[in-house]
Amino acid sequence: MQKYIFGLFILFIIAYSCANPGYPTGGPKDEDPPTIKKSVPLNGQMNYKKKEIMIEFDEIIKLNEVNQKLVVSPPLKERPNIEARAQKLYVDFNEDLQENTTYTLDFADAIQDNNESNPIESFVFSFSTGEVIDSFAIMGNVWNSFDLKPVEGALILAHKNLNDTAFTHDIPVRLGKSNEEGFFAIRNLSPGEYRLYAIEDANRNYKFDQPGERIAWFDTIVSPHMEYVAFPDTLENDSVVFRDELVYTPNDVKLFMFEEQSKQQYFVGEERKDSNIVSFIFNLPVEKFGVKPLNTEYDKDWAIFEPSLNNDTVKIWLTDSAMYKKDTLDLAFTYLGLDTLQNPIQVEDTLKLYYFEAPKKESKRKKKKDGPEPKKTLLINNASSTVDVNSTFNFILPTPVKKIDWNSIKLYEIVDTLMQSIDYEFTQDSALARRYSINTKTRWTPGGKYIIAADSAAIEDIYNLASDSIAKQFSVKTLDSYGTLLVNITNPGENWLVQLMGNGEKVVTQKYVPQTGKFAFQFIKPGSYSLKLIIDKNRNGKWDTGEYAIKKQPEQVFFYPQKVDVRANWDITVPWNPAEFDIYDYTLKDSKDKDKKSGR
Repeated sequence: MQKYIFGLFILFIIAYSCANPGYPTGGPKDEDPPTIKKSVPLNGQMNYKKKEIMIEFDEIIKLNEVNQKLVVSPPLKERPNIEARAQKLYVDFNEDLQENTTYTLDFADAIQDNNESNPIESFVFSFSTGEVIDSFAIMGNVWNSFDLKPVEGALILAHKNLNDTAFTHDIPVRLGKSNEEGFFAIRNLSPGEYRLYAIEDANRNYKFDQPGERIAWFDTIVSPHMEYVAFPDTLENDSVVFRDELVYTPNDVKLFMFEEQSKQQYFVGEERKDSNIVSFIFNLPVEKFGVKPLNTEYDKDWAIFEPSLNNDTVKIWLTDSAMYKKDTLDLAFTYLGLDTLQNPIQVEDTLKLYYFEAPKKESKRKKKKDGPEPKKTLLINNASSTVDVNSTFNFILPTPVKKIDWNSIKLYEIVDTLMQSIDYEFTQDSALARRYSINTKTRWTPGGKYIIAADSAAIEDIYNLASDSIAKQFSVKTLDSYGTLLVNITNPGENWLVQLMGNGEKVVTQKYVPQTGKFAFQFIKPGSYSLKLIIDKNRNGKWDTGEYAIKKQPEQVFFYPQKVDVRANWDITVPWNPAEFDIYDYTLKDSKDKDKKSGR
């Protein structure tokens, strides 16, 4: 009996094992995007008059930011209703469609499968309300004009009205939109001539009518066409077999976006972070600025004005103690602005400024009963601790200065532990009056050590605060701590400005290219740098943006294709032919470098 029961138990185990071979693996991961099974109308159908589109796919779909990504051409007055239901996509137009017109719906990558989110890349659906479906196309790329980075999400407008006013007054006949690589395609164009524009359309009215909208335009009228071109296909018996492929042209339109420099001057705001300091902030460098106190008597020297580097902020140091001790200040100010007709006008305004000093917290440490309070002195801020061989020793004073006794300020070089007095020159910064620079009358000794020393009370500020005795030591870098970058440019043009840029695209130094094309950046700190070339037409030492009203394009820029690594005590030579600059390769390489850094 026991044997019989044991045998039944073994049979049960075998049967259970056969019935449960393990969990299913589910098969390989789905990496294919959805495909169309059918649609109403058919893609490319003519004489379609209804206001609803249905597209059925081979699997359940979902939509990803479709309202942001979908571009309908020609433009609609109202956005259509878009809905995904299981395997079907429905598009309902909220307006009557134009007669004899080809409609293009560019979904980009907004349609995905439901499970793995595989998108249909660049999905475009077209139909015509008439007897003809237009089939021409214009393609190209959009870049930021300042740094040549691809512009994503810009609208590309095709106008059949060739007048310059079309961009500011008319709705375009066709639309395209740039992807993350800056590429765009305007499809289903009819034959004819077009003007092309690009815009980051803040108010979505397809017109350039707002300050601050970034724009671009193509200088040449474009006539799209298509032709069959023979491309090499395969190699058979030592001979090349060609295949004919339909090519739409132009397919390499280059648009460079920019933001116009604002001309409308306006007041941004004010600050009173300290009782004796008031700041007026503007959107642009301010002209003919003036300010005066209200409801109080004041001396002509009641304040010292300190404009910022680009003059868009004016800091005012109040010198009258009776004034800066007030909790509330009433001020009237004026500046040069524009009226509604864009004519210069002196703008006047008033404001109240408040300052309430927070109560001081009592220190938890026990104070010495009879100990004197520490005497306040004027301190030097941001003083250099190391100086480049071709630079200056710089320092900034915290407040405007009433007097500096330069005879009481000495410069010493430490030679064999001895201090030797040396002659020096000083300059006051023209942009920031509180910033001073000191330089030798010959040159710094590479690797040398120096001391700047000042007697007590050598410096006194506008609040009668004097400096204590000062002794600030600094050193000069050695020559072998620098590298030299030699640049050899082929066929240089006029007003070519080359900028050497470090981290964050900050300009380290710059030079105009001589006729020989050969020049050097000396005393460069070790590191990785970029080289940027600006066609500086007005030779003002900087890149200038464009202006549509006068048809002025932004100044053209080029980049050296690779980063340049400067090493200490090394000379590196960079041969550069800007005529060979390939913007497609440059932006593609930049995109790949970013992907590597992000781990994609």
